[in-house]
Amino acid sequence: MKFIFPVLLILSVALFSNCTKSSTPIVRINCDGLVTDTLGTGDSGRIYIPNAITPNGDGLNEVLTPFTKNIDSIKFTIYDENNTVLFTTNTLGDGWVAPQPLLPIVRYYYKIQAVSKNNKKIGVCGDVYAMTCYTINPPKS
Repeated sequence: MKFIFPVLLILSVALFSNCTKSSTPIVRINCDGLVTDTLGTGDSGRIYIPNAITPNGDGLNEVLTPFTKNIDSIKFTIYDENNTVLFTTNTLGDGWVAPQPLLPIVRYYYKIQAVSKNNKKIGVCGDVYAMTCYTINPPKS
C-alpha cells in the first residue's frame, strides 16, 4: 500500500513528460464595442445561445440560432478563427447553418448586440463549436 502513491506519481510523470505547449495561438474575438446597460434596471431582455452545433445533415442541431426573450432588435454575427465574417443578420430568429466540418471539432465565434423591449442594450460574445457526430445506426450501403 505504501508504494501505490510513488508508483502512480512516477507513471504520471512518465506519461506526461512528452507534453509540450502548442505553438498555435489562441484566437479570441474582439468583444470591444459591445454594450450592456441592463444592470440594476430590472430589464427582462435575455439572450441564450448554444455552445455547440452538429451540422451533419441529420436535422438535429444543424442551425445556430440565438434564443431571445423580450428583445426588439438584434445584430448577430459569426466569425471564423481568422476573424472573417461568415454570417450576419439583423432579423430576430435567423440562424446560421454551418458547413459540415472536415475536422471533428471546429471553433467559430459569435458576437451579438441586441436592444430589449425596454430600449436597453445587451451585448454578448463567445465561441461555439461545430462537431461531427455520427448516427448511432448508420445506414447500410
